[in-house]
This record gives sequence, structure tokens and C-alpha cells, in this order.
Amino acid sequence: MLPGLRFQKRLNLAPGARLNLSKRGASASLGPRGADVNIGANGITTNAGIPGTGISYRRKLGGGRGIAGVLALVAGLGWWGWKHHDSIGQWLGHDAGTSTVQTTQNAGVNTAAPGLRYVHRGGSVIRDLPNTSGHKLKKEIKGAQVTLISEGDGWAKVTDGNITGWMRASVLGTEPPR
Repeated sequence: MLPGLRFQKRLNLAPGARLNLSKRGASASLGPRGADVNIGANGITTNAGIPGTGISYRRKLGGGRGIAGVLALVAGLGWWGWKHHDSIGQWLGHDAGTSTVQTTQNAGVNTAAPGLRYVHRGGSVIRDLPNTSGHKLKKEIKGAQVTLISEGDGWAKVTDGNITGWMRASVLGTEPPR
């Protein structure tokens, strides 16, 4: 590749888990935006910041690859899975209760069973388009109830009163937040 050319792609594997690809290699990030742990070929790095401000702190925890990195990755994935087992079940097509969420695959769009959903992250936004550049229609509080119309590609089409728009699917759950 050309010396000045940069390449970076971030793939969301599940809520809070990302695979990062670049010209220099691959790494995995675990945790929410603004506070995550990155595990890659150069070791383990923790990142903490205030989203939207440009203020952040980064610290390298270890050297190159080794057993410590693998153990930290396994421990981090185990902790994350324990904290998000409800979301993982929904992502795999299973409800946290005894029933099963019915989904159909159609050109990359999952149409989840419509119904009541709860907002699990305060400040989540309903937008007019299924992307972050869409116009903000309404900001929701944690615990707010919305009605799911459809879901696909990480976005959920919802209604709240007379507003219909798109929210990140990862902020919605079938149970009220704790």
C-alpha cells in the first residue's frame, strides 16, 4: 500500500463488541463507547473518554501477544456475555423468557416480532433515517416504552406516540431496564 494511505474498518459483532481492521492488522474492542479495552497484536490498551469532547485517556497494559492477552480477552468476553446475556439471546433469535422471537431473513433485513420495547440507554435518539447522520426526531429516557415495527442492520424502526423513526437496535430490550 502507499505510505500515506490509511485504512480502518470497525465491525460491530454484538452490543459492546467490535472487530477493528486496519492496514496494520486486526484487534478486538470490548466495552461501550468512551470506555473500552482493546486487545491486539501490540498488547492490551484501555481507553476512557468523554464522548463528543475529544478528551480521552489511553493506557497500554501489556507488551505484545501472550498468555496474559488471551486470558484478558477470555475474561472480558465472559464478563461481557454475563452482563449482556439477554441481548445475546435476542441477537441469536431467542427471547430471555420461555418464548422465542420469530424473525425472517430478507435481503439482510430481520423483521423482528413487533411489540413493546424498552429503551435501555438514556439519551438514545429516534432519527428519521437508519444512520447516525439522520435528523434527530426525539431523545428518549432510560425505561421509555416504544413500539418496534421492524429491525435490521443494527437499526430498529419504532414508534413513540405520533413519532415514527429509527433507533439503534442495541439500546432496546424486551424487559424494563434494571
